[in-house]
Amino acid sequence: MVTFTRCESHPQIDWATPEYCAESYQESRESAVPLKEEVETRIWLGAAPDGSELFLKEYRLPPQRKTVAAAARSRALREWKALLAMDIAGLPVGRPMWFAESRRGPKLEFSVVATASLGEVVPLPQALKAYPDRIDTLCVEVGRIARQLHDAGFGHFRMQAKNFMVGAAPYYRVTLLDAPYSCLWVRGVPARIRRLDLEDLAGAHSVFSNDQIEQILAGYAGKAGPSAGLQNFRPGSRSRWGQKLRRIAYYLGAIWSGHRP
Repeated sequence: MVTFTRCESHPQIDWATPEYCAESYQESRESAVPLKEEVETRIWLGAAPDGSELFLKEYRLPPQRKTVAAAARSRALREWKALLAMDIAGLPVGRPMWFAESRRGPKLEFSVVATASLGEVVPLPQALKAYPDRIDTLCVEVGRIARQLHDAGFGHFRMQAKNFMVGAAPYYRVTLLDAPYSCLWVRGVPARIRRLDLEDLAGAHSVFSNDQIEQILAGYAGKAGPSAGLQNFRPGSRSRWGQKLRRIAYYLGAIWSGHRP
């Protein structure tokens, strides 16, 4: 039987005891066909006691990183803290249900975060092809969610089209995922972080056309108008490596200055 050295659950649920989570994790991991299986990540579906589906994401450290990263905060813990803070703030994210990790002494073995299933969803790039009559509406909604996230104090640091999920008709609900690098500014997200996220989302290497980028920026501006420092913002043509290095630098600066959720 697998055991967790740390386990936490959403404050509004009472069934996610460490024992239940460990048993559910082991049973579902052994029986479910993974939705995604990579060296560092495994994703599959589990279930809550009421029968509703859970989305389980397990993170593992590859052998070459265990000596330098095994004692650090786990990726699942980072994602758990960010999603929980976003959910409490009322943002459209996958609702986090529980988190756990297993360590051998200080060294991390694996970590896992469970979120409520979003049901029938597809990534935004796929939705833009599947629902051509909804393209403008979806792009405006994506921009609106980005602004909502920033106005609530969160910088995402992975705000890419593939991390927006779109639900089925008739609502086409848009949800933002993948938040292990998100940071929180109590006094508001700085303009440079807002620009960084928007460059990731709608910059030169995004999947969007120029017209779609216009709709995203219109959704971001909304009725309140552009945020401070973004009045004349246009996604630029920074190279992929240039943008990645800038993202890493800003992220390290954010966590070193105490902006983890």
